[in-house]
Amino acid sequence: MNLKMLMACAATITCLAGTSLTIEAAESTSSKAVQSETTSHKEYKVGEIAPDLYKQERVGIKDWQKKGLKAPQENSQWVQISNKYALIETDSGKILDIAPAKK
Repeated sequence: MNLKMLMACAATITCLAGTSLTIEAAESTSSKAVQSETTSHKEYKVGEIAPDLYKQERVGIKDWQKKGLKAPQENSQWVQISNKYALIETDSGKILDIAPAKK
């Protein structure tokens, strides 16, 4: 193997290693965030206000127990946003909790 090929392999391995670390870091920091597919793909976090759509009773998850979610508080409901569940305060739209959606 010549020196140029060896350097190219080393550079490729370095880039791939850095990419996997970046992905892992992004996953760990976004565990309590959810990205909406319907509203400009904005990422929402606990404490922020979700779009009005998610305050509507018709989008609430009725079988939250089967999905392993805790009981919603009064005036709140679980909704699915992209690949996660969000507990939304129905009056204000405030996100109270975020949980991963189980397949």
